[in-house]
Amino acid sequence: MSTPTPAGGVEAGRGVDPKRAVPVILFLFVFSLIIDNGFKFVSKSIGDDLGLSASTVSLQATLAGVIIGIGAVVYATLADTFSIRKLLIAAVAMICVGSLVGYVFRTSFEGILAGRIIQTCGLAAAETLYVIYVTKYLRREDQKTYLGFSTAAFQLSLLLGAVASGFIATYVHWTVFFLVPLLCVFALPGVLRKVPRHEVTAGHVDVLGLFLIAVFATCVMLFLQNFVWWWLLPVTAAMVVFVLHIRYGRRAIVDRSFFAEPRYPSMLAVVFVLYSAQLAYMFMFPFLMADLYGLDAGAASLLLAPGYLCAVLVGILSGRIARYLDSKRAITLAICMMILALAGPAVLVEAGTWVFVVSVTLFASGFALIYAPLVSTAIRDIAPEKSGVAIGFYNLTINIAIPLGIAYVAMLIDLSPRFLSWLSLAATEQGEQYANVLWIIAVITTLGLVVYRVSIAALERQDARLGRTDDPAEVTQRPSNTSVSDHTRR
Repeated sequence: MSTPTPAGGVEAGRGVDPKRAVPVILFLFVFSLIIDNGFKFVSKSIGDDLGLSASTVSLQATLAGVIIGIGAVVYATLADTFSIRKLLIAAVAMICVGSLVGYVFRTSFEGILAGRIIQTCGLAAAETLYVIYVTKYLRREDQKTYLGFSTAAFQLSLLLGAVASGFIATYVHWTVFFLVPLLCVFALPGVLRKVPRHEVTAGHVDVLGLFLIAVFATCVMLFLQNFVWWWLLPVTAAMVVFVLHIRYGRRAIVDRSFFAEPRYPSMLAVVFVLYSAQLAYMFMFPFLMADLYGLDAGAASLLLAPGYLCAVLVGILSGRIARYLDSKRAITLAICMMILALAGPAVLVEAGTWVFVVSVTLFASGFALIYAPLVSTAIRDIAPEKSGVAIGFYNLTINIAIPLGIAYVAMLIDLSPRFLSWLSLAATEQGEQYANVLWIIAVITTLGLVVYRVSIAALERQDARLGRTDDPAEVTQRPSNTSVSDHTRR
């Protein structure tokens, strides 16, 4: 039987050190991130092989992103009903089955899409359950260390996923990347030996709320495929019903009290805008490198290495950075780094690959810097006992924004806009087209900065009227008492 520990963690079982299971669960966590991010990077190779447009091939990345986001909430709830060991075994099974389906039907995009959806259901479980295990079974003083691994792991997985999929696509064939996830079966003996059994309790999944979010995100992405306007009808209906569900429904996915004060919803708006740009740029990267510089996926992936290694370091040093920069300054600096990372290559799009090495370094480091202060600002006034749900919905917002960003940048690549060509030094038509896409993403990121600064200014005025003396953008430390307290697309 599971028993509470004095430090606030939960013992996995009598006489069993819960840390024994961390390496095997961490392996599945990192492995799943690498596979998920690798398939995003290899989209161009899939499109070239099957003769698909960027918008069409982006579906294998965008639909997977929606599943990851919704899966994080679903598995967090299922972990209260089913053993983490059983959920991990089921995750490995789904990863393998989906990968085999994708490989067997590799000549059909519909078959690839079906395989990716099944595979991602397993990847979502493995990504989420690591954080759940740490927050449930490790002592409070150990949790920050092990949760910190998840932040660095995501940045590193972006690099490893891009490099692995890029080299396989270039020197073997992209379809072989469907076989790489089968390696996760080697983790099963460790799961069976080291992941403890534990007692579970009844849980609740807000099926209606998650269904409405899935309808909203999927229909927006389908609208962006070909601008078929009737897709906006279910988008509008899902949004209206979701608002009513939060307001009047019992045990909705998010507490309506979170929206009573403007801080949480305003930060969600910032998050939605900014994180839509995160993997939009990375999805475009191999297309841009191939069309402007003739680089294959393997060579293009190597250009990402310096940037993501720097992002890992920024994530590791974020605690020390916080000693010198308060949240408002850190968030503003991070967004400015992102804008510069997009505007610079938009002007110098044909100046050389070195421009993009610098760009990716600034871009990835900005996202590594922004996560902690932004989430702390969002939940500052939320009661500790509700912070887990608040962060869960915050992370879900990120995971919905990311595939939408991939969808709109894929649409832009297909449309080849040129109306901002006068802002670039590009000498070719393709250079002008990619410069325009970069400028559009930069404008979207600038909108995120404007929304943030306007929101913070309004919150500061509100605090002044109420006689509060603390900065609404400042970080406040809260107990780590959530099941999905730090899992996100950082």
